[in-house]
Amino acid sequence: MAHHGVSGLVGKLVVELEVNCDADKFYKIAKHHEDVPKAVPHFFTAVKVTEGDGLRSGCIREWDYILEGKAMKCKEETTHYDETRTLHHRVFEGDMMKDYKKFDGIIPYTFVHTLGNNHQISSMAHHGVSGLVGKLVTELEVHCDADKYYKIWNTKLHHEEVPQAVSHLFTGVKVVQGDGLLSGCIKEWDYIFDKDVTSPSIDGELMKDYKKFDSIIEVNPKPNGHGCIVTWSIEYEKMNEDSPVLFGYLAFFHQNIVDINSHLCVSE
Repeated sequence: MAHHGVSGLVGKLVVELEVNCDADKFYKIAKHHEDVPKAVPHFFTAVKVTEGDGLRSGCIREWDYILEGKAMKCKEETTHYDETRTLHHRVFEGDMMKDYKKFDGIIPYTFVHTLGNNHQISSMAHHGVSGLVGKLVTELEVHCDADKYYKIWNTKLHHEEVPQAVSHLFTGVKVVQGDGLLSGCIKEWDYIFDKDVTSPSIDGELMKDYKKFDSIIEVNPKPNGHGCIVTWSIEYEKMNEDSPVLFGYLAFFHQNIVDINSHLCVSE
């Protein structure tokens, strides 16, 4: 995605997985910070409390971690919500703040960010994630009208307009069963992923690795009436533990949000 300009500065990424461990145990290992580097030393190499009590809200922690082979640091303020097993990490200093005005990490696996410039989701694909059933979400605030954004996907014209708008992502689409404007229709899409031309559907390339792959687009107008919020979710079930997590597709759909917004804004 770094090759394309990102027009939305405020966004949200969500990773949700069903895992086998007990909820309380998972929460406690995250809350008791000293256990984290022991559990995942290939991700987090060290952590220390620099202010306050590490088990109480408002404490400041300094983390050393490895991202894409690089040693990095950050400082964050932690808020604990024991009743809902939620930790809110507000990062305010460190390497990541060179690119972000805001970066909040909320466990379980929710990241809310405000971009300073371009970023990459696909970097997550370098790390293995366990769990057969999961959900990935990318959400962006964009400038175009909500109805226009929705209609490009839900009118007869979209069969031609989507590939025209994002020809570097989608090269073709056709309805193979039913009415393209009615629920239950079957569509065949040709798209470019990792420089390969692919045709995904209920029987496409994707289904070699996944029992389930649902792509959900939601478009909601912003309360102030200017622009809209586009949310693209992937709900999936892997065939087995060797099936890759779909971070690459999350990046692909994220870029669709960005580039279709650019297309619609230019055409207004």
